[in-house]
Amino acid sequence: MLRLSSLLALVLVSASVSAEVINFQTCPDSVDTCTIQQVRVSPCPEAASNAACHIRRRRSSAMSFDFTPNFDADTLEASLGWAKSETVELPLLTMDREACKYTPCPVRSGVTQTYTTEVPIEAKFPLSPYTIRWALKDPASGKRCCFTIDIKVVR
Repeated sequence: MLRLSSLLALVLVSASVSAEVINFQTCPDSVDTCTIQQVRVSPCPEAASNAACHIRRRRSSAMSFDFTPNFDADTLEASLGWAKSETVELPLLTMDREACKYTPCPVRSGVTQTYTTEVPIEAKFPLSPYTIRWALKDPASGKRCCFTIDIKVVR
């Protein structure tokens, strides 16, 4: 079992290293509660020109980010959705909300860690540009690590 977990960790680290670093914006409510160091998407050759990642329908995209919470939490809930405005979000319903499957838990204040996952882009997604909002939230305190990125769903 140790070998399998070591192999999985190596694969996740390799995926995050080969992914392209992209631009992001920290959510206003996360400025004091969390620091996002870096966000990566693979594939995203558009990152070289600071453009929105072109995410293909019917394919998965590897997404990861490094974060340092300014709070302790035994568990985290993940969310990902289309940020229509600061207060309105259409969630990706197929998203696995159990963040501790993709980053170590419990999380501790001041300790940097990485969240890595595959996001399936379904055929029914309309071809369009989107601002998407990622968040990892402590269900007990409501504090969260949150940021937005721009993508474009393409054929």
